[in-house]
Amino acid sequence: MFIEPAQKYNHYTPLNLSDRQWPSRVVMQHPTWLSTDLRDGNQAISKPMTITQKLVLFRLLVSRGFKEIEVAFPSASDTEFSFVRTLIENQEIPDDVWIQVIMPARRENILRTFEAIQGAKDVLVQLYSSTAPIFRDVIYRNSKDDVVHLAVKHTQLVRLTANEYTAQFGTEFQLVYGIEGFSQSEMDFVVEVCSEVKKAWESHGSRTRPFVFNLAATVECAPANHFADQVEYFQSLLPKRDESIISVHVHNDRGTAVAATEHAFQGISPGLDMSNLDGLVDFMTECNGIPVHPRHPYAGKLVYTAFSGGHQDGIRKGLNLMDDGSRSMKKDRTPCWRVPYLPVDPSDFGRTYEVRINSQSGKGGTAHVIEHVLGLDIPRAMQLELSQTIQALCNKCARELNEKEICIEFSRLFHFREPENSGSGTDTIHLESCQVQSNLPIIDANIMIGGEAIVGEPNLPSCSKLQVEHGKDFLLALNKQLGLGLVLLEEQSKKSRYGIACFTMQVGQHGNTWWGVGRAGHLAEATVRAIISAVNCVLDSKLDL
Repeated sequence: MFIEPAQKYNHYTPLNLSDRQWPSRVVMQHPTWLSTDLRDGNQAISKPMTITQKLVLFRLLVSRGFKEIEVAFPSASDTEFSFVRTLIENQEIPDDVWIQVIMPARRENILRTFEAIQGAKDVLVQLYSSTAPIFRDVIYRNSKDDVVHLAVKHTQLVRLTANEYTAQFGTEFQLVYGIEGFSQSEMDFVVEVCSEVKKAWESHGSRTRPFVFNLAATVECAPANHFADQVEYFQSLLPKRDESIISVHVHNDRGTAVAATEHAFQGISPGLDMSNLDGLVDFMTECNGIPVHPRHPYAGKLVYTAFSGGHQDGIRKGLNLMDDGSRSMKKDRTPCWRVPYLPVDPSDFGRTYEVRINSQSGKGGTAHVIEHVLGLDIPRAMQLELSQTIQALCNKCARELNEKEICIEFSRLFHFREPENSGSGTDTIHLESCQVQSNLPIIDANIMIGGEAIVGEPNLPSCSKLQVEHGKDFLLALNKQLGLGLVLLEEQSKKSRYGIACFTMQVGQHGNTWWGVGRAGHLAEATVRAIISAVNCVLDSKLDL
């Protein structure tokens, strides 16, 4: 057993900034995004992408709004080199997109990289070297002076070669200097290296674009707040800070890469199109063979799914309030998103909120399913009765129920019938046919009891007009026909999400209550259907009334 890790692993050294600014700063616009999926992401998978896959991914990144895309490490392999040539020769790079190529501080790698980008319009050339003691001591066995000398020497080579390509091909270049191992380096030394790189670049021509210093957490070995301290400290010491762009490139060894990058980016439009995130996930999974965890932020299959009854109820109420707010606001305005347990609107990513019903789910979840699938906003008492039935069924089946099963159980429990499917062998009463006259609360109805049409009863003739305004007369007539003594306790009518009428009612006798629900294109028909639903529930209970 590993007893004392502190004896084996060094603790990171805090910077102890006395006046750190980053915690209180709020970002008001999105940063410049540079996608590294084609290169840095590609080297992390067991089966690298083919040129064809890379090309499809490049087009996808362009379509999503990326204006800077790292396309390759051209000197690493023939595939990397050939892909860059394919992009240039086939004119795949839009005029407003800069490609980035990456190269180590070695002469042969630099020259090979420039061969690959011949003829390109706008290129970010990222030269990188390692500054961290663990890299200096273990891999390269060089001193700080050696690191500075190599950085200056190879920056000058890149600048001279870039000048030649600008003169010959008209290519515009921007230098990106990558600090490999930034998060494990001495900050004062990193500033020294970057300062000397700036001087070396400007020694062979004036600066036309800002320098970019790419600060990499090559190995994540400290909390995200420590990385933020390092970046702030670096910026505070960098000479002529306004001439440089600071880029961060974090890795996820400790699982806090997003936190280290994000800080205060909440509520800022990223300027990227993520409206079809599922399509992007599917494509990336196919390309790199790495599945996305179901609970991965934003992209996971279960991120917008609720199982818990409390969560389902809170989300449903929040969504209903959002709908009410949208209807009351002007068309050119969008209400502020305020939904418990859902920090973002799933539709912004091309997703929908999903309810999964199991034995832990409550009335809010089942009510959401009924509202979402059937368009019925049922009263709380009905929600509770349905929830108890569904929960018992989940326990009996020892699994979750899907939407279809829940709707079937709802229809069985409340004898709910769609207008196009009125008949049922299990219903004592059903509406055989119904036609509303002249958009008035008057209908021609053919009502069946026990398989026979009602004929000649007051208010219930088989082929005569039936006036239905509040449903009371119809309920009284059914009471008389069936020998019941039901009393109307509550009734509600409203428009459903599909723009059609819904009617729910509660009837009772001797302390017992039953609910009925009806839906139709006209309130009169919905009322009749709700009464029939309720009376069928009464008859189904087999109580002696």
